[in-house]
Amino acid sequence: MRDGDMAKTWMALAGIVLVAVGLLGFIPNPLVGRADSLIPTDAVHNIVHLATGALALFIAFGLRGENRVNGTIGFGVLYLVIFIAVVVSPNLFGLFQVSANIVLHLIHVTLTVVSLAVGYMARGRSSAYAS
Repeated sequence: MRDGDMAKTWMALAGIVLVAVGLLGFIPNPLVGRADSLIPTDAVHNIVHLATGALALFIAFGLRGENRVNGTIGFGVLYLVIFIAVVVSPNLFGLFQVSANIVLHLIHVTLTVVSLAVGYMARGRSSAYAS
């Protein structure tokens, strides 16, 4: 798999998962949405997941070559900012009604680290710009 393809695959996977989590947050279930769920969210948090999922899908399917690689790195930076903000204020300074838990912190840091790693690996290879 070429590195540009790896960036596309990662962003598509991240986007699909974020959109799914955002949608699940609006449906009563034990995994996402309630304060006692594995991933506690509220309506605003669900919308953030939908929006960042749509952004990831745009990076995967709407961008090509160097732009996709830079978008992947930018997505990682975005989630780094989100991670830091939610660590500093688990309810994002009152924006969320439900505070983030360790599972959300792990998801945010995973999105950060993997996006940055995939983006920088793809940037280091000339094949990344051919896709």
